Amino acid sequence: MPPGQVIEGEAPLVGEVSTRHRLERGLRISLFVALCTLLIFGPLALGIVQDWSIALFEAGAAVVLLIWMGSELAAGEVSFRWNPLFAPMLVFFGFVLVQIGSHRSAYLNDTLSELWLYIAYGILAFVAVQLLRADHDWVPRFGKTMAVFGAVYSVFAVLQGFTSEGKIYWLIQPRARSVYGSYVNHNHYAGLIELLLPFAVVLAFSGLVRGAKRFLLGFAAMLMAASVFLCQSRGGMFAVIVETVFLAIFWMRKFSPRKSAAVFVAFCLVTALFLAWIAPQQVGSRITDTRDPARWLIHRDSFHMFAAHPFLGSGFGSFATAFPRYRVFYDGFFINHAHDDYLELLLETGLAGFGLGVWFIVVLYRAGLRNLRPARLSPAALISAAALAGCTGLLAHSFTDFNLHIPANAALFYVLCAVATVPGSRNRGRYDSYLDRSGGS
Repeated sequence: MPPGQVIEGEAPLVGEVSTRHRLERGLRISLFVALCTLLIFGPLALGIVQDWSIALFEAGAAVVLLIWMGSELAAGEVSFRWNPLFAPMLVFFGFVLVQIGSHRSAYLNDTLSELWLYIAYGILAFVAVQLLRADHDWVPRFGKTMAVFGAVYSVFAVLQGFTSEGKIYWLIQPRARSVYGSYVNHNHYAGLIELLLPFAVVLAFSGLVRGAKRFLLGFAAMLMAASVFLCQSRGGMFAVIVETVFLAIFWMRKFSPRKSAAVFVAFCLVTALFLAWIAPQQVGSRITDTRDPARWLIHRDSFHMFAAHPFLGSGFGSFATAFPRYRVFYDGFFINHAHDDYLELLLETGLAGFGLGVWFIVVLYRAGLRNLRPARLSPAALISAAALAGCTGLLAHSFTDFNLHIPANAALFYVLCAVATVPGSRNRGRYDSYLDRSGGS
């Protein structure tokens, strides 16, 4: 080809590829922002327990799915990545459809409402799997976003707890007396922090951030852990201890055992000293108060409900409607949940649905722990470990509360399940060398 000769159509082709690439990248960024915004919106909207916030949440999930489809079309083809969690989730969805089709629900409207929320959770988990890939920077960015949100939110919650006299945002006065943060129930505030705390701990202890940012994240992690004790949620206290032990064991297995143990012991001591300084009597009296007769009475009467529907349950989401028929005690309060997510799943879906829930948890830990096996860990794998620790804390708390029936917490839980099971990245060299120098803490 003579010098200076231009092939006809070459420039437009290059320009078209460049434009498509910019469009795809813009949509990916928009997808990440939309996903994080929706997860942050949930806690700020009182946990998404009111009709207006539920409608916005479900519409937001649909928008997130549309943005993902747009990004795939901009890339030139629509493809998706499979995750082992999808199998139990899809089978459970089919099981609920069987409940509806066979008229096994005590109240169809409740089952349909709960199913729509479950679909929204599934959409967010699906999109998270597609976006938060281990070989890209999206996973570390997601972890940093959640850590920053948790830090800022816990500061707000602690300040409000000491100054608002039981009001949410210093303005809203709910009838409940257990308000903390933007949640009417302090147990649900604790559930949120359980999911977010491990991100701050991992970022502060791993060296993914350095300098003043690392110190601030360490302080934020201490404040987040302390806030769970300040909100006086005993289930939350137990869950924070469980996930701290989980992270400590993981850290000692992967990095210097002595240094890791010293760091986690120091973290626990500083948190305890902070609590002893700021509210020793408040926290101590709550820990020693083990009286909770209402919860045990609910559990006792729930066995009558299970005996009536042992295999298929009373219908997904129908506990509040079905339980009064089997309730023997009466204390003047409306019982909307079993205060035990596992028991409520068993009552609403029977042994069949409960088995699917066990399948989901087994897959979660099988895939999640597989990501933590390599001798050297990437930033994405460390964030996945934080996500698995958060899920572990909430699953421990679920024995005594119903965080998985609070849409804001449930949505974040399912997304963290997706993050925890993202396959590990092979490109670890640069970060490995830094870990070798820093000792992982």
